[in-house]
Amino acid sequence: MESTLAFAYLGMILTVSSFSLEVRGKLSSRSTAYLMMMLAGQAMLGIRAFVTQEWPFAILAAVWAAVALYGILKPVGLVESDD
Repeated sequence: MESTLAFAYLGMILTVSSFSLEVRGKLSSRSTAYLMMMLAGQAMLGIRAFVTQEWPFAILAAVWAAVALYGILKPVGLVESDD
């Protein structure tokens, strides 16, 4: 099996597992564990998509990973108000 394909399968498992745990109420979508699983999973899937030149999927994975990274770096409760 090609190494990037194995890498993508691991990324898929991380992404689907984190989403499944969130849907079942085992993880919060704001928890560091959830966001780290999403970041890692999407980064892995994005690398595979980049290698295989599947550009729409590569862009989607990059955006999803970036949003997860933003959630990790931005502390909860620091929401800007419109006041």
